[in-house]
Amino acid sequence: MSLPRFHLAPADWCMPHLTLTSDEAQHCGRVMRKQPGDSIEIFDGAGRVAVCEITHVSKSEVQARITSESRVEPFQTSIHLLPALIKAEPFEWLLEKAVELGAASIQPIITERTVIHLDAAQTEKKLAKWRRHMIESAKQCHTPFVPELHAPISLAYGVKIQAGLKLIPALSEHTRTLKQALPSSRPNSVAVLIGPEGDFTAEEEALAFGAGFVPVTLGPLVLRAETAGIATLAILGHELR
Repeated sequence: MSLPRFHLAPADWCMPHLTLTSDEAQHCGRVMRKQPGDSIEIFDGAGRVAVCEITHVSKSEVQARITSESRVEPFQTSIHLLPALIKAEPFEWLLEKAVELGAASIQPIITERTVIHLDAAQTEKKLAKWRRHMIESAKQCHTPFVPELHAPISLAYGVKIQAGLKLIPALSEHTRTLKQALPSSRPNSVAVLIGPEGDFTAEEEALAFGAGFVPVTLGPLVLRAETAGIATLAILGHELR
């Protein structure tokens, strides 16, 4: 039976004793009702996982001593997802599945047809909520990794990302299958650009193509934006890992 898992950011690790605070302490102490002597797992989201014995529980923190530690190496090919901002519920679902499918990073993109518009304060609140959502997903599926989440940027900046292979699922007639687009030697990184509800405009597609993104088809069916992102991650995971 797997141990309950809690997240602690890499910067907060201080061997051999770890301290959970804020939401993670509340979840451990109040929700899970863990007590001194209980065993739990703590992970940093970057591949490090420690089995720990709780030594102290209070209202604001949980202290634990590491009894064993392991490290999981990242995948040889990192996959970076650049999804256009879409409505809240589908976007959070996409973030959750991106964690499960092993995305290395997520860079939200603002496009002409983006219907969600956030000011600076709203962006900070959304990022905090999204990161929390991603951590919960990692805890539930017991992956040791949490993708790096960036603040939304415009498409013009997003397409400048550096990657060994750049892909954009598109409805264009000049597409090839995703498998056909993969080079003979495995790339060290792949960037995947996903359009919003209503897809990219013709001008935006031209911008992406000019920046080196290769149009690929995901099959004969038209997929929702969040489904296209998840399908691409799943196919790439199968082909490259």
